[in-house]
Order: sequence, then structure tokens, then C-alpha cells
Amino acid sequence: MKQASIYVPVQLDGAAFRSFALFDTFRRQKLWRRPILFAAILTLSSVLCYSRYPQEGALLLGTVLVVLGLGMPLVWYLSYEHSLHTQAKRMGLLRSPRRVYTLVFQEDGIQVSQDLGKTSTLVPWTDVTEVYRRSDITYLYVGDHAYLLPHSQVREGADALWAMLQRRLAPEHLHTL
Repeated sequence: MKQASIYVPVQLDGAAFRSFALFDTFRRQKLWRRPILFAAILTLSSVLCYSRYPQEGALLLGTVLVVLGLGMPLVWYLSYEHSLHTQAKRMGLLRSPRRVYTLVFQEDGIQVSQDLGKTSTLVPWTDVTEVYRRSDITYLYVGDHAYLLPHSQVREGADALWAMLQRRLAPEHLHTL
């Protein structure tokens, strides 16, 4: 018996894009580690300066180290947020939701249509590398590209989509958050 296809016309806004980017960067790729390690090393160095060398020069050096240790990661994060805003603006996602792509999940693969159907590609199930299901959205990774699938936009329902993903993909590729 052939299963029905699942149709997902995706509209995104700036908030959904930002939420995904923060998830991908900080949770999936764990890129928070280096700034935290940098802050910890410089803060520890400043504590050592304060405790071991109570002279005036060491106090200044300790203060510089703690300011750099906390300031540089903060500047990095703020510039990251700015780049997200710039990218969302360039993609036209800031004012109102915009249709970005349509995915049709079928037994033989995923039909991906970009630009309101002007181009279309069939992605085989074997190309799907990871899927993350959150409470209101699913992130589908095909290689290094991600598709955002808001549950409210899945015509057949998020549970039907998840059931199809469970049938077609190995359990190690599926993650529920």
C-alpha cells in the first residue's frame, strides 16, 4: 500500500530564522565552547595576577585580563547577533513571513521546490543526515543544508511528518528535543 505524501509549504520570518541559527550554532555545533574557554582562561589568569602579585602593575594586568576575558566573547556574540539581523534583512524576513520553499515528503524521497516552485529537486532519503524535532518546529538537515519545517505549516500534521521520518530514516538520525 502506497503511503500518502506530506506537503509542507514553508513561510519563515526573522524570529524563526534567528531561533534556528542560535540552535544550530550553540546547541548542534556547540560553538559556545571556545568563547567560554577563552573567558575562563583569561579570568583565571586575572585571578592569579590578583592573588600572587599584589603590586600595582599586576592589578592593572589582572584588570585588563578580566576585561578582555569577558569583553571579547561578549563582542563576538553581539557581532554574531548583528550578522543574523543583517542576514534576515537581506533574505526579506524582517517585515513579515516570506515563502521560502516547499517540501513534499514521499516514499521515494523529498521533493524540494525553491522560489515558489520555479526549481525542483528530488532529495533521496539517504541524503538526510539529521533531523531535530522541537516543540513547534522540525529541522531537517540534508548534507550541510537545513530546512526549517514549522509544525503549524505541515498540512497533514507534525505527527504524520514525524511518523514518516521514523519509517524512512535510521533512529540515530532522529533527535527529539
